[in-house]
Amino acid sequence: MDVLQVLWVDLRSVQEQVSSYHYLNKEWTVSRVSHIDKIDQKMGENPPKVVCFEFDYPDIPRLSALRQVRCLFPSTPVIMLTKQHSEALAVWALRVQVWDYLVKPFQPQELVASIATLLAADELSTNKISQSPQRANLLSNPFPPEVRIQTAQPKKTYPAELFVETHYHEKIYEEEVAQLCGLNVGTFSRHFKKEHKVTFRGYLINYRIFKARELLENPNVMVTDIAYTVGFNDPSYFTRMFRRIVGVSPSHYHQTYKITT
Repeated sequence: MDVLQVLWVDLRSVQEQVSSYHYLNKEWTVSRVSHIDKIDQKMGENPPKVVCFEFDYPDIPRLSALRQVRCLFPSTPVIMLTKQHSEALAVWALRVQVWDYLVKPFQPQELVASIATLLAADELSTNKISQSPQRANLLSNPFPPEVRIQTAQPKKTYPAELFVETHYHEKIYEEEVAQLCGLNVGTFSRHFKKEHKVTFRGYLINYRIFKARELLENPNVMVTDIAYTVGFNDPSYFTRMFRRIVGVSPSHYHQTYKITT
């Protein structure tokens, strides 16, 4: 059995949206679970080098699953990804000694670099990043107030997320998306920035680059076609955005997958 490098625990409440799991290096050995009751089984069968917990709106049962992993497998570093963010939640994560705390949306290279750093460590058990926390300290760490009362109501700009996922390859006008959310453009822009920590235009660009990455992993595609396929009308602008977000040019990224296949 291959050594499991990354265990991806997908505990998002809205699973239809794109998971950050797709940002991972295809050369890594990765296993993915989406049910709390499967986590301990996976950890026991083939202990991973790193565990990534992905949340959108974490609640007490989901955060308890992360805390249990820290209690039962204290030498295994944990990376936490979350859409909902607050200072209290970040402090909670710090107290359970997660290795990294990433708030969505983030740059893909942030996640990749964090995992790569952990995998590159020769002996995680002797490294300060994975020193075992005291179980009593973990269990006494109170949950943030905002996760104690969860509402099923989606965010005001949730329809905009769904629209981007199905129309990202088309020309998208912010006025049109604002109407879908029942808001005027100004109000929509403020709500979107507050809820996503990025402007709508920035969110759209990030999503298009994400889809471009998926397409570029096919060694048979033509790089010159990708820009138009994901909604960019200017290939030069696409290349600049791709390099800014991913860290390399589309051609370099595509060439990497041509070599490994």
